[in-house]
Amino acid sequence: MSTSVLDKARALQNQARHIAEAQKDAAQQERVVRRIEEVRSALEKATGQVEVAALLKERTGQSVNLASLVSAYERFENKSRGGLPADRVFTEAQKALAACTKEFASVIREAWVVWARVCVSGVSSVRFAALAPAERREAEALLQDMRRHAERKTVDGTVIRAFYTAYADVARLLEHAPSDVPAELAQLIERIDGGGLTLRDLSTGDIALLREYDQDAWISVTRKAD
Repeated sequence: MSTSVLDKARALQNQARHIAEAQKDAAQQERVVRRIEEVRSALEKATGQVEVAALLKERTGQSVNLASLVSAYERFENKSRGGLPADRVFTEAQKALAACTKEFASVIREAWVVWARVCVSGVSSVRFAALAPAERREAEALLQDMRRHAERKTVDGTVIRAFYTAYADVARLLEHAPSDVPAELAQLIERIDGGGLTLRDLSTGDIALLREYDQDAWISVTRKAD
């Protein structure tokens, strides 16, 4: 009787041990799966910037150094050998990937701003005066889009594609536009674009010239506060 009870107790003890080990394994697996998902999320953000860098290279010729992402991957791979990685390894990988994402975003924007501003400055708005009214309005709107996209704080594929499309459309509009707009009109538009002018700075002849070439619709007049 006592032997039977002892055997049952031992069997129960073994069963409890197996259950505990299974629970421990399950908890370990759950931990690893959770950590992997966290690293995967960080990796997706980093590779997203890699895709933006590739598009930047394709559309502008500007290259971004992506070596830090390779280094982060190699460190994680080396520390993951020989069994399930510790939490510290996953945490280090997340931090490294986040750093890569931030670095790439910053470098991409720096390269983008330089290139985009050069493109904007290369568009001669003076030549818009030679376009038909509808085309002139379209060109002005496209140039405004270019300026806005050139100064975006965050640069992604949508920004690059939108800018590139606007740039190509402006070039198409100006392709056959005569470049021999009146010199006095060109100089006047450059003065106005320079900013700081008041109505006192514009002569009656200046205003008549703007109206003659339908440029007065693009001039905004506001009253100074003081």
